[in-house]
Amino acid sequence: MKAIAAKCIASVVALLVIVAGVLYVRELRAELAGAQDTAKRAKDDLAGRDETIRHLQDDATDKAKQQRKLDADRNSIDARLAGIRGEIRNYNNENAEFRAWAAGALPADVVRMHTSPALTGAADYLARVPGGDAVHAAGVSADD
Repeated sequence: MKAIAAKCIASVVALLVIVAGVLYVRELRAELAGAQDTAKRAKDDLAGRDETIRHLQDDATDKAKQQRKLDADRNSIDARLAGIRGEIRNYNNENAEFRAWAAGALPADVVRMHTSPALTGAADYLARVPGGDAVHAAGVSADD
């Protein structure tokens, strides 16, 4: 009888070891799946970061090219302006009539235009348009 009891106890212990092993393997698989998901998210985040960096680098390259063009245009304008100023100096030195005209006062309308602030958009323009009667509809003649 002792042998049967020992075999039963050994069977129960073996069964418990097998169940514990199965549960342990199941837990390991769950941890593996979680680690794989974390690795995939990290890989996706890294790919997104790399795409953002590439986009920013492309943008920086484009801005640098625009800056070089702007600098070249500005240098060209500066050279042309220096040439025009030189011509004006030459005219001023050569011709007394030109010197008298250049030294004269500007017309009042031109002075008024230079003293008014610059228009910076449609809203500034509309703000300076005098108020009054509305414009009549197209095709309708005015009363006066």
